[in-house]
Amino acid sequence: MSDHARHNTGIVTATHVSFRADSQTLLNDISLHIGRGTITMVLGHNGAGKTLLLSALHGLIAPQTGKISGPVRDKQKMVFQKPVLLRRSARDYFKFLCPGLDDATTESWFEKAQMDTRLSTPARQLSGGESQKLALIGALASQPDLLFLDEPTAHLDFESIRFIETQITDAHKSGTSIVMTSHNRAQAERLAEQIIFMENGKIVETADAKTFFSAPKTDAAKIYLNHY
Repeated sequence: MSDHARHNTGIVTATHVSFRADSQTLLNDISLHIGRGTITMVLGHNGAGKTLLLSALHGLIAPQTGKISGPVRDKQKMVFQKPVLLRRSARDYFKFLCPGLDDATTESWFEKAQMDTRLSTPARQLSGGESQKLALIGALASQPDLLFLDEPTAHLDFESIRFIETQITDAHKSGTSIVMTSHNRAQAERLAEQIIFMENGKIVETADAKTFFSAPKTDAAKIYLNHY
């Protein structure tokens, strides 16, 4: 299958999805089509609805209206900006994320993340960068078809950012579809193939990444790009 044909085959779609809470419309008539095998970046200011959109697409919240279709839950994963770490060792937390892996495979993932000396460390004692790397390798080790990443490199050190971006690129090359939020324009330009731009709970522009960054169509996107 050609890249064009694969990208036209949707991995996740939403049709007229809306979500309200406390009398506020937080997602407003969202319709989208995300191509299989793509890296799609969801951009927008704080409060635009990016994290909520990922949570809805992943099935963590139920919209009041509309329809979402995607892979079955055990074929998709989501990594949050701040992982919720359980009271167990890093090794046991990893095995909780992807049960069934043998010790050798588990240890190889920790070596890849340069965390092989942290296997027995309580997960809650890991640094911010280590916590995020642990959450990411736990998600990737399960070989998901679809991976949601909510600001996975926010406030991290350079080494952790480089590792996470490398893993995103490698997962994409292996066929994983990735939907990701970021406030880092340079990162978005490095990684993204497709852009979804949100404002006030709405999708106001979608485009391939090259077009979005060179010639955005909406005033809202132009203002956003001038700010970042």
